[in-house]
Amino acid sequence: MKAQFQAIKRNAISKAKQLAYSPPVRDTVRTVSAAGSAAPFRRFAERKGLEGHLRRFTSESLPRGKFFAKLIINDWQKFNGQAFRLYQGDSVVYGNEIEPPPKGHPLEYRNIIVSSPDTTKFHLDIDSPYSLTIGHGAFTTPQQVDYDKKYQVERHGNVHYSLRGNSVNPKRLLITFPGFGPSTSRISYAVSYLKAITDEDLSETLMICFQDRYLTAGSYMLIDNSGQPLTDRVNAVIDQFIEDHQIASDQIMFFGASKGGSIAIQYAENHPEAHLVVVVPQMNIRYYLDKPFFRDNLFRESQMHKLVQPEQLIRSYFRQGRRIDYFYTNSDEQSNYSLIELIGDIPGLTKYRINGRHGDVARASLPTTLGIIRRFLGTGRARSTNVEEVNTYQSGSSLGVQVRIDDSGIPRNGVNWYLSGRIGRSGFRQILTDHSLPFIKYTADSQHLLPIIDDLSGIDGVVASSEDGDQWIASLPNSVSLDIDHAERRDFPTERLRLETSGRTTYAILRGDFVAQFNYDCRRGIGNADRIDVYVVDDLDYSDIGEQRHRTDARFVAVVECSQNEDLLELMIQRLHVASNCSAVSVLRYDQVDPPAGESVAFGGVEDHSVIAEI
Repeated sequence: MKAQFQAIKRNAISKAKQLAYSPPVRDTVRTVSAAGSAAPFRRFAERKGLEGHLRRFTSESLPRGKFFAKLIINDWQKFNGQAFRLYQGDSVVYGNEIEPPPKGHPLEYRNIIVSSPDTTKFHLDIDSPYSLTIGHGAFTTPQQVDYDKKYQVERHGNVHYSLRGNSVNPKRLLITFPGFGPSTSRISYAVSYLKAITDEDLSETLMICFQDRYLTAGSYMLIDNSGQPLTDRVNAVIDQFIEDHQIASDQIMFFGASKGGSIAIQYAENHPEAHLVVVVPQMNIRYYLDKPFFRDNLFRESQMHKLVQPEQLIRSYFRQGRRIDYFYTNSDEQSNYSLIELIGDIPGLTKYRINGRHGDVARASLPTTLGIIRRFLGTGRARSTNVEEVNTYQSGSSLGVQVRIDDSGIPRNGVNWYLSGRIGRSGFRQILTDHSLPFIKYTADSQHLLPIIDDLSGIDGVVASSEDGDQWIASLPNSVSLDIDHAERRDFPTERLRLETSGRTTYAILRGDFVAQFNYDCRRGIGNADRIDVYVVDDLDYSDIGEQRHRTDARFVAVVECSQNEDLLELMIQRLHVASNCSAVSVLRYDQVDPPAGESVAFGGVEDHSVIAEI
């Protein structure tokens, strides 16, 4: 009798939840709670500690049969730095690489999308106790609730943003997009609020700060929690503000750093006259996501593999001569995809090369990005200064530069100094480091000019960029010649990697100060096996890709010439693998000195190898 009662109780609770979380009921609560008259109700929920529950109840609805899940791993210290996977039956629904959570909080991953509310159908692949909570509403944290309140982030349909500045009669529109936070952050969904930009700065400008509030940590604002494309909805929001306020097409700026830069490139597509400012954006999202922190979560979203990559979009912007300020570092191969370092002679483009790793660039270049934004907002002046002395020093195949400048009247803080010039029709600025003597600026070891890719003949000045929008410009003395013994700039191919070529094609990869050019030929295979076969040869002229295509059941077959570029061969294969969208890659070294011997080879960064027949 007790068991029957418990079963009846569970069934009643289940039906009550289904009714409570039904679209009509949730839509009604959303409408009521969003109304201005509902402020007392929201304050009551806040006092009772129910604001998080209210937000969860009014969160985005998922399609029938889909649920939000929250995973807490209890014994994470034992597995710190190790990858884990959460399975629903035999399928991976989420994975990550364990890193410490914020002090005093559990290791928690929220808003994993699953297709069953039954927690018994799930298991971890590491031997750690865990808890799994599954429901209809999105999970949040008190820290996220406080953050959203502080920055006034609101939900509008399935799009989330906050507004700053002039919302009555703005003349300009500044649109920002957020980057990723740590995977264990209690604030998974941020906004690029640019706190240094004041209300006074925005007196004639409306600023829209979008929030990438999808999946566990964001989706590049490409898909929603249901896996459906999001771009039309976000574009509709932007277009509505432009129409409502009659914003001129050249009075729009898109800004973003890291993930936010990639999003900015995506949403600038329909606005060719807008000003685009991006800091270390990911040029090929799939290539960037093919690493432990993303491979078993965002990388697995099928829609992420179908959308146009930022690399393709920005190449079209280059052809259009759009106004683009692009901040990067040579030490960020995964984001750059060997594009921005090598490209030049693009009208409208200014490249800012900063030293350091990916996460260093936004912080180091902040005075410049704030200055660019403030000049867009209508403040800032251009002034002149002087370079009094220039010293150069050769270090291997690179060139270091030290300049003595007249720094009178120039602030000590909130200013970036650059060597400046042009690469064809593109602007080029190399950041300089402050010396202990304030009037000395120099290129640190990782900032040296690289004649192999930099047009030293185009370096002709020094620029100081202030966060207030002011600039100080100086020419190098006519007697200065930035040159290096036995070095000349080479033109490297900067076309995108293609899976179906028409014969020999050359592709360049840069890592640090080392550039490799690979000759390759890639064609569609004769089979449908979810694999790309890569043959590594010494001489492409002596390979026969046509013959190889008819010896395999793979979807793609590539032949890569590698006689001198072994150090970057692994990256070339990885890029081909990701570009093919195949689940597996097979690599075979072809020995042309003594055919028909072949050797199956493995590379550290290339996974899912399978041995193919020897040639």
